Amino acid sequence: MVAFNSIYTNPAAYTALQSLNKINRNLDISQNRVASGLRVASALDDASSFQIAQGLRGEIAAIDSVQTTIARVKGIVDYTLAAAEGISDLTAQIRSKFQEQASDAITAAQRTDLGNEIQDLVSQARALAKQAANKDSVGGNLVDLFSVGGGGNDITVATDLVFGAASIAASSGTFTITKAETVLLFTHLNSFSTNGGATTARTNSILASQFTAYETALSNALGQLSARSNELQARSDFLTTLKATREEVIGSYVDADLATESARLTALQVQQQLAVQAIGIANQRPQSLLGLFR
Repeated sequence: MVAFNSIYTNPAAYTALQSLNKINRNLDISQNRVASGLRVASALDDASSFQIAQGLRGEIAAIDSVQTTIARVKGIVDYTLAAAEGISDLTAQIRSKFQEQASDAITAAQRTDLGNEIQDLVSQARALAKQAANKDSVGGNLVDLFSVGGGGNDITVATDLVFGAASIAASSGTFTITKAETVLLFTHLNSFSTNGGATTARTNSILASQFTAYETALSNALGQLSARSNELQARSDFLTTLKATREEVIGSYVDADLATESARLTALQVQQQLAVQAIGIANQRPQSLLGLFR
């Protein structure tokens, strides 16, 4: 039987000390949650929640990687589109000069001057296409969608996201930016071979046939490039939304409710003070036994 009135054994002090140790542990946990903002900061806090959160963080890293690829390819498409738009801006001037050259009312000298102006405008358009070539490399190949150097390749960008079986399946897809439309545009642009001796009939033939085909190629190139740019942007926006949902799910597993933790921290601090006082009271019991011998 425990001797309660003993100077060697003090059950009340043991109980108070155990309570204080437990309160201190809970206080440390609450303080760490407040400091980090996380309810689960390591596997020691909650192994299953921590593992799930780590898996979701891996998915977010995969999304970031795909978005980086999409952004890079979209940049290529956009500056190629900008070059095509610049060519489009020159098209009206080129048509206007051809129209003037088709007139019977101009002199041979004027016809030659107009031919030179047309060549200057065509050279400017060709220069825009050249400036858009070989700025980047994709898959080990230099990008040259206009094929100004006679080469160039289609660009394929994979946007597949392979997640684990326990994850929510993500939409996947592959985009291909073909060079056929821009190559045809550059080919038609090169086909304008005029000189000072061009006749009215020749110029009218160019306007009726070659120039019409060129404008069709220009329209197709602009349409294809703008469509691919919009598609890539839409995919990037989707991935941004997907990433936000994954981050929200992570939060539900590991984030701390700071309002709750603040209230818990205050309560534990009060409990800690009371436990310290209880230990002090319990430690006074052996001293009170001395009163029996007075």
